[in-house]
Amino acid sequence: MMSDSRNEEPVVPKDWYEDAFGAFYPVIYAHRTVESAAKEAAFAAAQTQLSSGDTLLDLCCGNGRHLAHLVPRAGRSVGVDYSPPLLRLAHCNAPGALLLRADMRALPFVEYFNVVVNFFTSFGYFTEDRDNRAVLSAMCQVLRPQGRYFLDYLNPVHVETELHPHTTRHLGKYRIEENRWIDRAARRVNKVTQVWLHGDCVAQTTESVRMYSLDEMEAMLVGAGLEIDRIFGDYDGASFFNDRPRMIIIGHRGRHGA
Repeated sequence: MMSDSRNEEPVVPKDWYEDAFGAFYPVIYAHRTVESAAKEAAFAAAQTQLSSGDTLLDLCCGNGRHLAHLVPRAGRSVGVDYSPPLLRLAHCNAPGALLLRADMRALPFVEYFNVVVNFFTSFGYFTEDRDNRAVLSAMCQVLRPQGRYFLDYLNPVHVETELHPHTTRHLGKYRIEENRWIDRAARRVNKVTQVWLHGDCVAQTTESVRMYSLDEMEAMLVGAGLEIDRIFGDYDGASFFNDRPRMIIIGHRGRHGA
């Protein structure tokens, strides 16, 4: 049994992602359903001009909720994730895709994909900038010349102004407590989630994401060989501004990529 420590800011382990996407992840993010991903997947497919002649990679595919909608649009689809429990769910949600477990910094493909998509702020996980840059380099490496990418990331300015330090919600028999804070020295937004059942904390997970500015993202993308074509602030196609919740970047592999 764990104690309720909502007023404390625990030390976030560097390898937080090793345990964050386990058995209780589908409980914590139960509202992120296959159905709710339909609009986002359609937007990504339109922006990357995904077609039946394309080979697609969903990088950090999670439970396959976006991949479920993208498989029918692509000729061949691959989902990569680091979490075995989520990959098992993806097998059910996106049965037409090839699913692999891999580290997003070192992908086992070279110039194989026409399109790479990355949803739901699955970038900025690593403490060292060089590791986050390695993810972009890996994306470039797996793309064919002029291949397209779709990167759905947070808007750090919006996070700073709209962050809710503490929220409580209920899902069936569970109470879910979420505590968020910004580590300004490290430029990271952190979250500790506790899942409570009958007065006991039955699970606790930590998440931490580096908050890169648009200028920083542009520099890293171009440095990795990825050109930028368009930037949106949300899935409604709105332009990117500080008051928009997302930083959605669409582009292609440049001539000197990989």
